[in-house]
Amino acid sequence: MLSFHLKRAEQALSARKFVGIRELDLTSPQCTALGYLTGGAAKSCTQLAREALVTSQTMTGIVKNLELKGLVERHASPDHGRVMLVSLTPAGVERAAAASGFAASVERGLREAMSGEEYAQLITLLDRVADLAPEVTADAAE
Repeated sequence: MLSFHLKRAEQALSARKFVGIRELDLTSPQCTALGYLTGGAAKSCTQLAREALVTSQTMTGIVKNLELKGLVERHASPDHGRVMLVSLTPAGVERAAAASGFAASVERGLREAMSGEEYAQLITLLDRVADLAPEVTADAAE
């Protein structure tokens, strides 16, 4: 089944990236949160949760752990006194950059392990699946 092969590839790639982020004392969800904060925009836990596709409670726990590591800080929103915004600390900026760099190097290594034609074909086919999947009906799939 196609979904099995897609998931297998995604899990293998994620597992390889996990090795590097573990060396940075981060979890995958923590890397995701740091990534959404990269660029300097402060966000609420609710905003981060929506972007990461997790519950607000889950994101609150992730943010608390990042705060304990000194990678993020929380401060009151100037617009809404009860809303706390999360932003990266200087250490968080450095750690987010290191995690992003490692992930990019893994993807670059994968791309270099394939011929240019293979890589281009892979991207084309994955994009095609993403474009076609929402339109596939049960009758067409049989």
